[in-house]
Amino acid sequence: MKTELCEIMTKYGSDKGNGPHNYTIFYYELFKNKKNESLNIFELGLGTNNTDVPSNMGKNGKPGASLRGWRDFFINSNIYGADIDKRILFNENRIKTFYCDQKNEKIIKEMWNNEELKDLLFDIIIEDGLHEFQANLKFLTNTLYKLKLGGYYICEDLLPQTIIDFENEFNNLNRTFSNFSFEIIKLENSNNRYNDNNLLVIKKIN
Repeated sequence: MKTELCEIMTKYGSDKGNGPHNYTIFYYELFKNKKNESLNIFELGLGTNNTDVPSNMGKNGKPGASLRGWRDFFINSNIYGADIDKRILFNENRIKTFYCDQKNEKIIKEMWNNEELKDLLFDIIIEDGLHEFQANLKFLTNTLYKLKLGGYYICEDLLPQTIIDFENEFNNLNRTFSNFSFEIIKLENSNNRYNDNNLLVIKKIN
């Protein structure tokens, strides 16, 4: 089933809505009633096409594709992004991007203390950066405080071992972040051969 969001993301070259991932079907149902609202949206991982960077999109990747897709779908929202590869950072209408190394707590904190970000809270945060559990966890634990009440934090591309690692961590996360709910979503997709079409969905509930 193709949605408006699937078509937008595919137009820009994002893999969120075709091939190995069909996140846009899930995202469309989750966010369709918010598309005209004025939101703050952040995504870590711009999709570098520089093959010397871990978790790159390959030389044919389209850096910034999903940020442009979010901008077109959320027509009244401001879109922010970050990446470890400084060569692909850019600013456009309603899009601003920043440097971040999600394995380095100091750099994560420095990014959130940037003059343009420090006073913002976000309605949606997508983590599509380095697909390693410890990196996922470090960014999550240093970023959840930036989420608005009712907002969503979503970590993409969870491998089976990463799901196990997060499930083992849920007790600690629930104690530390008692005002958030945590859920693993496994999406069916016959085109996904890596078995990573899975999401960690976090919502700030109070």
